[in-house]
Amino acid sequence: MNFRKIAIGMMLAVAIITLNFSGALANEKANRKEMNTAVPAVAGWYFRAISGYPAAISFEPVVLFKNGEYLEVGEEPIETLDVAASKSSRPRAWGKWKKSGATFYLTDNKGHVSDYKLGEGNWFPAYPYSAAVKLKRGYEKATGGDYGNGTSALVINKINFVDATHFTEGANGGIMTGSAKARKKSSNAGTYRIFGNSIEFNYGGKVVKKSFAIGAEGSPARPSASIIFIGGDPFTDTE
Repeated sequence: MNFRKIAIGMMLAVAIITLNFSGALANEKANRKEMNTAVPAVAGWYFRAISGYPAAISFEPVVLFKNGEYLEVGEEPIETLDVAASKSSRPRAWGKWKKSGATFYLTDNKGHVSDYKLGEGNWFPAYPYSAAVKLKRGYEKATGGDYGNGTSALVINKINFVDATHFTEGANGGIMTGSAKARKKSSNAGTYRIFGNSIEFNYGGKVVKKSFAIGAEGSPARPSASIIFIGGDPFTDTE
């Protein structure tokens, strides 16, 4: 009888130890996942001048994190970003940064270092939405160019902020080759709201959230609604 009690006691002890160990592993995995997916604290938003074929020059927003990483901002709002998933799907958008004096040094995922300095025309502060900065009524973004071999394309995306809650948008694009032309138009409308560095479009029930930032002008720099960034893309005002 005593042996039976001892055996049962040993089995219970093993079960308890196993459950505690499994729980510890589960907590460790959960903590590791949270560390991999959580958005680091933000050090600041900026946008930089970029160039490349076929576009001559454009701008892209960049967010600097306090942990020394940076991200070329894309469609998804930073607030809801899954860091691990983003690094897997957009590895080239991530890199390291540091600041020495007034110069920012950004090292991309291939080890190439670019330096930027405020006031030199290639690096500007970007800002979250503020009611103190009134958006312009109309903005547009043009993409395309000459792709060679007699092929050229141009797409103009427009968005109009009708009032404080309603918007309309449309796209007008075309492609031309040596033997053919093609054009396409589209339009849409709905309601919107902006909070911080996010914008939310409601297309009659379908909600789309994108990253958002306001550009800058002047020296010292101050927020300017002449250029805004929606989903990582620059839109300039049409007024």
